[in-house]
Amino acid sequence: MFLMEIISWNVRGLGSREKRKEVNNLVREKNPSILCLQETKLTVCVELFCASLWGDAAVSFSYCPFEGASGGLVIMWDCSAVEVWSTVSFEHVVVIHG
Repeated sequence: MFLMEIISWNVRGLGSREKRKEVNNLVREKNPSILCLQETKLTVCVELFCASLWGDAAVSFSYCPFEGASGGLVIMWDCSAVEVWSTVSFEHVVVIHG
């Protein structure tokens, strides 16, 4: 039986190097299948950034940029453990289907 670990965390911004290191340490320690980050305060999210947070190139992601003073969502998943067929991003929601 395969157990899937999902972590959801309100990071309150990913602008600082220390916060990004905390996320990377969490991923290395817990080895989640899916990581949901809230309040990222990111306007753009690229593959290289997510790979640096995840610590491995075998990560895919979907995101919703922040608007105003708060917001921003990023969902990352381990491609070897999770098969995602599609993703959709709305104003305050990111949906992955798989």
